[in-house]
Amino acid sequence: MKRMQRIGAAIAAITFVASGTFAAPAQAAAVYLETECFYGKYRASLRAYYYTTDGRHVFNRINWYSSGPNLGTDNTVRIRVREHKPWGPDWTMKEWKLKTRKGSGGRSIDVRTKKWYGYPYHVDLAFTFDLPGNSYKTCKSRTRSA
Repeated sequence: MKRMQRIGAAIAAITFVASGTFAAPAQAAAVYLETECFYGKYRASLRAYYYTTDGRHVFNRINWYSSGPNLGTDNTVRIRVREHKPWGPDWTMKEWKLKTRKGSGGRSIDVRTKKWYGYPYHVDLAFTFDLPGNSYKTCKSRTRSA
């Protein structure tokens, strides 16, 4: 019986040391807002990654993706991080308008919302597709609010 108690205590001590002292801290799950829009067979999507610290959201990465048959190389993506204003037009904190090819793209960003959360924030997507026949069409969408 004494031997079983010692073995149990040794296992508990090893488990504590392995999980408490030497284990890496748990990583927080990535938090993001996402949206997508379509023009016929053409699709664009966006993910805006953020974390929360010191009473504010910090947007730190945006990724986009586009697809469709015979999509050209002269596409444009416009992304805006915006604060919702219930009494008037939403306020744009930061905006990017970028040329992009078919497929995926992204960039690191640093957009910090007002402290203590103020009004909700969302991200707008406007994607202009370079279609066959030298024509351009745009789809628009926005994420849910954070």
